[in-house]
Amino acid sequence: MHLLKVVANNFKTCDKDFTISFMPLANSNKDDIEYEFIEIAEDLHVFSTVGIVGKNASGKTSATDLLALVYDIFSYFRVNLLKNKFILWNKKVNLDITFYHNDFLYRYVTDVLVDDMVGKNIVFKNQKLFKRKYYKTYVKEKSLFDYEKYEKVDANLNIPPDTSILYSIFEKMDLFALYYSIESEQSINYSYIFDIYKVLSKESKFIESVLKIFDENLDNIKKINDNKYLISFSDNRKISVSDAELKEMLSSGTSKGIDLFSNAIFCLKFGCTLIVDEIENHFHKMLVENLINLFKDKSVNKCGATLVFSTHYCELLDLFNRTDNIYVTKNNGKVNVENIYLNYPTRNDLSKSNKFYKNAFGTNVNYKSLMNFKKELMK
Repeated sequence: MHLLKVVANNFKTCDKDFTISFMPLANSNKDDIEYEFIEIAEDLHVFSTVGIVGKNASGKTSATDLLALVYDIFSYFRVNLLKNKFILWNKKVNLDITFYHNDFLYRYVTDVLVDDMVGKNIVFKNQKLFKRKYYKTYVKEKSLFDYEKYEKVDANLNIPPDTSILYSIFEKMDLFALYYSIESEQSINYSYIFDIYKVLSKESKFIESVLKIFDENLDNIKKINDNKYLISFSDNRKISVSDAELKEMLSSGTSKGIDLFSNAIFCLKFGCTLIVDEIENHFHKMLVENLINLFKDKSVNKCGATLVFSTHYCELLDLFNRTDNIYVTKNNGKVNVENIYLNYPTRNDLSKSNKFYKNAFGTNVNYKSLMNFKKELMK
């Protein structure tokens, strides 16, 4: 399954028809196909990386939260209220999602809301599902989203109200995305991290290579059981520690680095989407750049994984050869998301970070507010 477009209404403080697309809007060339796209069907491409930029409190987290919510529905057919507390902000969130799966284009429309009658469970109402067989001519005709030509699917409606009818298509749960946010950083689960490596080849040396990136004094860490780990140091020392002791021994940056890069390894290995809110948080710029480039490199990204990230590092925009996979969030009472290609026509070869600093996208820090703050300090 690959998302093509998500449109949300009444989501958090977002404006109506809040839209994020994973599909190219501008013309493409051979380099784009090689480095920027994933081919999910003949002549049907989605982006390997999507960037979201904006000022503080402009709505970047709202955009990543929306995608996390959508992928939760696709992966588990339910919405976990503990993970998606923002649903409580709104009486009803409407989602209109277009995706590709097994030779078909699908459109899924639903309302998601909290039902006090069902113990504050999140339920689905007014669910509708449509589909259309995919042919490569649709790309040239630009008729992928011609919904009048989609046929309604008679999905199984005899399911609990807290379950999505997407179950009729997928039938079994499959993890389509991982979400790494500020909350993820605050509750790092080492047991889960090392279970990722257990899923991978036993012969792999992923954990050793990841550790060396963040702490050259560490050779290896092995999970003995859920609360015991064996740490091997580069000076040949070995010590056994508990989960709590491991958290104390590793620096904050090392712990977060192991967590994020382990999630990236999982997504690259199994073709999932990795969603990262504030990708630069606690990481060196070069590390972030290399992580982004891993998803662009088809020799590494062999299974069609996608990276979606928000950032304050506008220099990261220069890693993009295109502008239609970059979104700018703005908050003018309501959170809006703008596509640079559609809203700010500019040549792809021009420095995007330079344009960012020149406020071409309306994202500069409020200079007047900074001066007022300085005056208060001078008093």
